[in-house]
Amino acid sequence: MGWRAAVILSASVGLAACAGSVPPPTAQLGASAQAIQQAERAGALQHAPAEFQSAREKLAAADAAMREDERTQARRLAEQAQADAELATVRSQRATAQQAASAVRTLANPNAGLPNTGMPGAAGRTPAASATAPLAPSGMSGTSTWDSPRTLEGTP
Repeated sequence: MGWRAAVILSASVGLAACAGSVPPPTAQLGASAQAIQQAERAGALQHAPAEFQSAREKLAAADAAMREDERTQARRLAEQAQADAELATVRSQRATAQQAASAVRTLANPNAGLPNTGMPGAAGRTPAASATAPLAPSGMSGTSTWDSPRTLEGTP
């Protein structure tokens, strides 16, 4: 039984050595910082403030974990910070695109959104009857005198 204990002890020491040799996540910290800068340039402070603030807080926590030599925790927090920053960027870009699309729609159709006032040129105006196709009086059948042009008084 002594040799089994030695194998278990050496395996435990080996695993502990591997766990302590986690490389510092400097590249991940840098990528997270860049993602936060990109989010800020995209307008995340205005359009996605919660996600942007979360990214900044997680990056600060990752830096603190690095100072404590908690590399695994630092890497995890840096990855989360990058994900939050990328989400803030996407939401900011979406909001900016929606604003631009709204401006284009307004320029393309300046009467959009106005109520139908019945005035000429009002948005959504539909004529009640066509001016080129007069209706025959009810009760008339057969040939009609409506085929010839008439003046306002009704005489040709």
